[in-house]
Amino acid sequence: MRIRYGILILLILLAAAGCALAEGEFPALNEAGFLDEGEFVYASEEEGVWRYASPTLWVEILRRSDTHPNVIWYEAEIRAAEGELFRMLPWKETKRWSSLQYPYRIAREHQTVFALTGDFAHLRITKKRVPGIIIRDGILYSKRTKGVNKAFPNLDTLAILPDGDMQVFRSNEKTPEEYAEMGALDVLAFGPWMIRDGELNTAALKRYGAGRAQRAGIGIVEKGHYFAIMTEGRNKRSAGTSIRFIAERLQTLGCTAALNLDGGQSAAILFMGNQICLVTNEKGLKASARKAAEILGIGVSPLCAAQDDPF
Repeated sequence: MRIRYGILILLILLAAAGCALAEGEFPALNEAGFLDEGEFVYASEEEGVWRYASPTLWVEILRRSDTHPNVIWYEAEIRAAEGELFRMLPWKETKRWSSLQYPYRIAREHQTVFALTGDFAHLRITKKRVPGIIIRDGILYSKRTKGVNKAFPNLDTLAILPDGDMQVFRSNEKTPEEYAEMGALDVLAFGPWMIRDGELNTAALKRYGAGRAQRAGIGIVEKGHYFAIMTEGRNKRSAGTSIRFIAERLQTLGCTAALNLDGGQSAAILFMGNQICLVTNEKGLKASARKAAEILGIGVSPLCAAQDDPF
């Protein structure tokens, strides 16, 4: 069943002008690669295609697959105008680490166009484990990290900057003060970092996450141009992948920097308030990804209105 959203003023104007628009195809975009007005949303589970466009954001998600063993993954390309940023979005700002919710509900609360699950920092903070360097909205929540860390996650970081840049670092490469000097809005800690200056972190990719599981990662090509990948795993249709798989795909797509995010049943990819990947619980039934304190998202749309609970 195809689901179409956003048949708005722009599409009406296109039809009135006699412009033929194939179902699911992006309407005409301006020179910057965005719409002049309105929103366009298309979602097709059958085709494995999800698309969004507005005057400040362009998103395309494609579901891909391979065999031997079977694996399904989602590649999302995101282009954002200046000022449209990825941010860590909490379920409850006043109870940032203690109040948890299913990721799709967090996305609906913020009316988020595109999101991934993030670094699961709440688990390390509330369980009094070493959290890594954690910054949200410019506020330092944890400065405790490790140096050479053979444990997984190794707490490498991703810094999100106000100009749309994303940079990755080793766990203790920068101090909280240095992140503040950079103007970092959010700093995620999970890791390992997979790509820096366009090169793979080959040593870390040999050490961490070699087994097949659900995986998620985000990378940047340049300011305003990003890719995210999430792989399904531990279900009948997908065996999952290694972290290296994510890293190599992001490098092939042109990413100059990328970080591995939390995986397993914590990993999910979300579009317009819906979890579009298959996550199964211990009984093998379709389920939401684990409850989390926050998600990593971009874009706001009133079309992410309240919907029926899918689980």
